[in-house]
Amino acid sequence: MAHADVDPAVVVEGDRVRIRRGSKAFGIFPGFLFILAIYIVGKFLFPDPRAPLLDVAGYKISWVEVLLLGAAVVAMAEQVKVAKPGINNTTDVLLMGAIAIIQLLLFALAAAKVEALAIFNNTEFLILTLINLAQTAVAYQINSATLMRTIASA
Repeated sequence: MAHADVDPAVVVEGDRVRIRRGSKAFGIFPGFLFILAIYIVGKFLFPDPRAPLLDVAGYKISWVEVLLLGAAVVAMAEQVKVAKPGINNTTDVLLMGAIAIIQLLLFALAAAKVEALAIFNNTEFLILTLINLAQTAVAYQINSATLMRTIASA
């Protein structure tokens, strides 16, 4: 059913470029999917998450600190990814939210003592989940504001 007061969508050149660039694996999947995979692999490689991995000028750095730093960088990159004016990145934000919900579900089930998910019942995974939830909320706001500015200037 078409409405007379709604303008048809206009595909601009930026959208076409975005669609072609989206064929790369790192552009299709949310960044936190890779962080989740690295967490799972790291959990099996490093039994003690707080054991020093590097000693740089007297600063002892554990693998989980490197992972949390990587998660923070990925969170900021994901926010930049959805801040492109004139491009509807709602799908990207929804995928980010889906990963955040999966992480929250994994943590909740692990906290409820589901034996198979015990690796997700720790502070490190909770912090990763909170970072992901926060970056998803901010990415949603950025995408909404960018779309509103695009609509207002059209």
